[in-house]
Amino acid sequence: MRFVYQTLGFLLIAVGLPLFWTPLPFGLVLIAIGAALILSNSDSARNHVRGWRGRHPRFNAFMIKAERVTPHPFDRILQRTEVD
Repeated sequence: MRFVYQTLGFLLIAVGLPLFWTPLPFGLVLIAIGAALILSNSDSARNHVRGWRGRHPRFNAFMIKAERVTPHPFDRILQRTEVD
């Protein structure tokens, strides 16, 4: 089932990228949902984001702000990528 969710996440990101530049931010919503699906179902993706957060303080600060404003089910996904 993880494979299905990861594939769906990649498809949502692929569809969201061209829609990102349209007047309505529908592409951003698709990208965010796709990233949440991938991060919630892939240990390697979480480790990759955790590594980025450790190496790039500005990215880590952005992720901390995103954790504060993200609705409850999704904030746990971001919290799982926090640097130890």
